[in-house]
Amino acid sequence: MNTPPGHFYASIPFDLLTQREQTAAHTCGYRLSLYNRGLPCGPEAIQREFHAEAISPVPSTSTISSILRRHHLTHQRTGYYQEDY
Repeated sequence: MNTPPGHFYASIPFDLLTQREQTAAHTCGYRLSLYNRGLPCGPEAIQREFHAEAISPVPSTSTISSILRRHHLTHQRTGYYQEDY
């Protein structure tokens, strides 16, 4: 399995990540990729990316939303910025 672009687990070989970590890595990578291309990058769009890449299990939109919040990738943000908190 290839490492998704822009994921937060770059220092760990992707095959050694847990299923949950792999899902988070894919979700964050898809979100940043869609955002950088100026495309819709919400949970539904990210879920379509999982389907298009035939990655399973496909997380629910609520799970995708939780992952995005946990990684500070909501409200047109691309990560955590210390000065904003």
